[in-house]
Amino acid sequence: MKIQTIVVGELQVNCYLLTEGNEAILIDPGDECEKIIAAAEKEGCKIAKILLTHGHFDHIGAVADIAEKTDAKVYVHKEDEIMLSDNAKNLAEISNGWAKPCKADKYLENGNVIVFGENEINVHHTPGHSNGGVCLEVGKNLFSGDLLFRGSIGRFDRGDLRTELSSLKYLMDNFSDDMVVFPGHGPSTTIGEEKMFNPYIVNHIMR
Repeated sequence: MKIQTIVVGELQVNCYLLTEGNEAILIDPGDECEKIIAAAEKEGCKIAKILLTHGHFDHIGAVADIAEKTDAKVYVHKEDEIMLSDNAKNLAEISNGWAKPCKADKYLENGNVIVFGENEINVHHTPGHSNGGVCLEVGKNLFSGDLLFRGSIGRFDRGDLRTELSSLKYLMDNFSDDMVVFPGHGPSTTIGEEKMFNPYIVNHIMR
């Protein structure tokens, strides 16, 4: 499996293109539909599924157009489904953003396993940044959305800090230090690095 990071939109969201054979999966296509589709076509792949770590506007902005152009199925946790069609709920209205309404085809539920070629994508419900936030585990790779960043964590002013810290503790307790973390914004990291240097993890979870 190949992982390609495509940075999109004004908020520099990491959209991830996972390719295996002639099939592709997208994680969080937040903007720039044509750029994302062109990347998949360059790999000779058809986008089959769109997986959303959460429903904030900067992570879903290109979903509707990509789904329409490729017939890809859209997956989101049911707690964030309303954000796909409500620009107040997905925070676009208060952030001078916009997301074209779209619909979910399937729900991502805790414990789901999505088969992708010879790989398995394991779904972990990790609320806090949003009620329906999920992390996606593929081998030694973890796509954390806006829950965990390198050296920081996601905003919780529209979420729940206590719940977010609980989800972060779940990551620290259940994944090995060499697990590579691909966040929704910024550079990748590892669980081990965050245990050592992330002030939120060090001061609130590891102490």
